[in-house]
Amino acid sequence: MTNCLGDSGPRRGADDFVVKPADPRELVARIRAVLRRVAGAEGAPGSEGQEVARFAGWSLDTRRRELLRPDGVAVELTSGEYDLLLAFVERPQRVLTRDQLLDLARNRPYGGLDRSMDVQISRLRAKLGSRRHGDGEPGLIKTIRGIGYLLSSPVEWSG
Repeated sequence: MTNCLGDSGPRRGADDFVVKPADPRELVARIRAVLRRVAGAEGAPGSEGQEVARFAGWSLDTRRRELLRPDGVAVELTSGEYDLLLAFVERPQRVLTRDQLLDLARNRPYGGLDRSMDVQISRLRAKLGSRRHGDGEPGLIKTIRGIGYLLSSPVEWSG
């Protein structure tokens, strides 16, 4: 059996789904997002045998989908929070728009009025403890006003 991308390996299975009746524009946007993820996965750091991203003392094990605080305690993430954090650690110190984050986090296309991305960012910030501190030190996920967000810390990958 082969999936729609011709991959007959162990990665068979659903990547996304659309509820009928589907808006043709949403269907096209989702197909494009899947194709971008497949194309991007070939060049992503985690795809070269590197499975652990380390940033600002934190550790994200992409194979086990586990986030560890700097003190070694595991932090539970929802699927959406994990996908969002993965989008950030794969593109550290790079501004990502809400639209890009929605595509990368395997959600639906951004409609311009949707604040769900802001809510997910807020929840992820709370779990990372990355709110602005009284000393003026910015958090790990920085808001770039009018554009989007970025992970302010560099990321190192290891196997």
